[in-house]
Amino acid sequence: EREREREREMGLAAPPIRPVASVRWLLSVSIGWTAHLVDWIAPLGFLGKRKNMRLGWGDDLSAVLTRTDDLPSSIRKGKPFVPAVEWEGEWREMRAGMGGGKLSFLDRFKAWTYGDDKDREKYKTLLVREGRFASPFSDLLDEGCKTVYFRLVIPKHAPAASPEARGGDIAGVRWAGPIAVHFPATGDEGFSLRSGFYAEPLAARDGVASVILTMSYYGRRRPAAWGGYKGPAKFETLSQVMKMSASVVQEGSCLIEWLKAPPARGGLGLANDVVLTGASLGGAMSALCAQVTPNRVAVAPCLPSHGAGPVWTKGSILSYTVDWKRLASGPPPDLPAGLLASLPPGVTAEPRTPGEAEDLVEHILEKVANMLKEPPPVVSGASVIVYMKNDLFVPPWSTKKLAHHFGAELRALDGGHGSGFLLAHLQFRRAMLDALAMLGGASN
Repeated sequence: EREREREREMGLAAPPIRPVASVRWLLSVSIGWTAHLVDWIAPLGFLGKRKNMRLGWGDDLSAVLTRTDDLPSSIRKGKPFVPAVEWEGEWREMRAGMGGGKLSFLDRFKAWTYGDDKDREKYKTLLVREGRFASPFSDLLDEGCKTVYFRLVIPKHAPAASPEARGGDIAGVRWAGPIAVHFPATGDEGFSLRSGFYAEPLAARDGVASVILTMSYYGRRRPAAWGGYKGPAKFETLSQVMKMSASVVQEGSCLIEWLKAPPARGGLGLANDVVLTGASLGGAMSALCAQVTPNRVAVAPCLPSHGAGPVWTKGSILSYTVDWKRLASGPPPDLPAGLLASLPPGVTAEPRTPGEAEDLVEHILEKVANMLKEPPPVVSGASVIVYMKNDLFVPPWSTKKLAHHFGAELRALDGGHGSGFLLAHLQFRRAMLDALAMLGGASN
């Protein structure tokens, strides 16, 4: 009604109300209300008796923080490590869409509800293959976390796959089209979600190949001491949280180097455009990886924060999953000298209350896991960042800080964190495609 009133004031004819449009509007409103309900229910999956950091700070915290703090500059200054990739099985064919069907029901429903006209695949058959390599962060990772697993998804009959096309060879498959590297979100235990919601539609509809990366402490990379899957992963120490995030950034940088480096260095030597992306934690890690890699890449972080501090402390949903009492009652953390010297008034290195422990964690994360202290990506003007207006996990102000630092195009969507994961896949994929288009037109 407000839009029609504005049109009348401007002297424009209001568009006729068609029955289908009315139905779509009603469905959109229903989805919006459902999305807000999901945002309040979703945190329940992160709560429970087993809390994060229930074993304290971690005996190796000082070494991990030192490595994490030095990691961005060390990757930028030197040539990233090119991993020795081992393949798991051969290429296999699959149909596009989650679960092996053409498209997921949810994807089709959203496409119809929001009027998206790209709900048919151009390339019905996809090629899929898994690989692995040793993590360059393995000396600090727990047993069971040291091998990185990834999945490649490529359209079989896309024009870019022809022998005449500009590009390179990926394990016997010629590919010259763009490539999206997907970083995992918190709680992402494997390939299925990112494959079904992002990689397969990108390949089937847009001719974009994908590399889906796994993360330590999740799925096949859970520590052996955890004894297999026993519900959602919960980090035992702050040290494990830092190792998880630092390792996936270094592993992502190595994977990009494997795609781009010449065969003489053990890489594939591809000239393809690459976009880094992910949602939530995956969005933040893709942004940080874009900052540290020396390669020209686009980046489309979805629901990212500018650092780990706003996500784990000060009223964020995840802050309620942390055992602050244990951090305050156990032995104090072993912190590097530089970090101890930077403690502001009111923050103690020997917390005795949950509030003091939270203040110390916030300071540590702001100092060590803060993207605002790192330079923007190599290519300016090839970044699109998406956030949800009512996000309870990642504060919108944090995402806006990151977008301002990157000089990125910032896109706001209605809803919150949970609704973004369930309902914003079309918008997330559009951000990836637009970032790739910006990379193609960027001069620097």
